[in-house]
Amino acid sequence: MPFVGLAQFFRRDIPALTPGPDGADLVQIFRCPFNHGPYLERRYHLRWRRAAEAGRAERCLATPPEVPMLRWEHELPEPCVLHPEEVDTYPWAEDDTLPASLIAGIDAWDDAQAAEHGPEAPSYQYDLSIPPGWRVGGFPSWASTGPMAINCESCSTPMRLLLTAGSDEMDAGSHSWLPLEDRDPSLLGKATIQGGPSVAQPTRLRFGRDRDLHLFTCPSDPGHPPQWVLS
Repeated sequence: MPFVGLAQFFRRDIPALTPGPDGADLVQIFRCPFNHGPYLERRYHLRWRRAAEAGRAERCLATPPEVPMLRWEHELPEPCVLHPEEVDTYPWAEDDTLPASLIAGIDAWDDAQAAEHGPEAPSYQYDLSIPPGWRVGGFPSWASTGPMAINCESCSTPMRLLLTAGSDEMDAGSHSWLPLEDRDPSLLGKATIQGGPSVAQPTRLRFGRDRDLHLFTCPSDPGHPPQWVLS
């Protein structure tokens, strides 16, 4: 049964992207259309290619494979075009992801903001640290599980985040990341999202309740097996 394509991006569009095995510069992410095992787990597949060679694949498939019958609408991605935008992100502030003194300072800043601005106050975790939605590189969000150490199963090297796939591209708690063109200018405080589900959930995919799918790869050898983490 063919896998369902989730994402494809080129290194030429994301200069900071680390090359894949043998200098591969095209990343493709796939998901099996069915659940597996007693816990109904999803299985994913990472494929590295060379962009110059992938262009010839059009001659190999005269008719694309048909998508199997899926149980839920959110299991079939809505086609989207990526427009990469580079932003600065910072680690999740919990446990030992940052020095204890720095986390204490962040907590104090959050408390001061809440005292001054009330429920509409900005916070480090939501407004400064990690944006919601799909992103390449940066730091993982650990909102559901708490920080975890992700090490390569082949060489024990700490793995690097390649891609985060989010169920929602934006949310009310991450006001600072919300594009200006998607805000309702008539409202104050946390801006409401305009455009409905097509804006907030452009891919239509879900990765569990309020969770993100993180794809980690080995910085020592990108050919080592990746790891997929829901958090």
